[in-house]
Amino acid sequence: MQITTQKIINLKKPKLKADIINVLINRFSPRVYSEKEVASKDLDSMIEAVRWSPSAMNNQPWFFYTAKKGSTGFKILVNSLGNRNYWAKKAPVLILACYIKEDKFGKYGQYDLGQAVFSLVIQAKSLGYYSRQMADFNKEQVKKDLKIQNSFFPWVIIAIGKIGNYTKADNISIERDNIERKRKETISQEI
Repeated sequence: MQITTQKIINLKKPKLKADIINVLINRFSPRVYSEKEVASKDLDSMIEAVRWSPSAMNNQPWFFYTAKKGSTGFKILVNSLGNRNYWAKKAPVLILACYIKEDKFGKYGQYDLGQAVFSLVIQAKSLGYYSRQMADFNKEQVKKDLKIQNSFFPWVIIAIGKIGNYTKADNISIERDNIERKRKETISQEI
């Protein structure tokens, strides 16, 4: 049976226990991206969503570097990725998200960065783009190659783009993405 993009999208639809908004229902993290460019105005909109993310005492302990395919920054980010993330070189945009270690609320920097990244991911999805976050990359090499200041700590790279054509994808990406999304059954308790 041939795997199509629509079959992957349908497979990734969650089995909900309660209603949630459509942008959350339709969000998942593919490994297959179209090479179609991300519109500059859409990328600006995603970064604006980051700017308005909540943070401890409005400190905003984050900084984002955007790199479009073909740029030097994109090549640096791709070259830093671990072997499992080989597929990311086909995404049209890679974004490096850093938290600022020396902020006055340093112990919340990673948490606040996570909220900012999620704001970016949800804004991207609301504009019709998909994203996948990657932690497996050479953080020290990226910091050196991009001349990132000492207080900025590279934390995650995010691939952004339209979903690609699974009928033309490599077998490993198809195998990894052709899995139903599952979640823990119990994640909360009333107290």
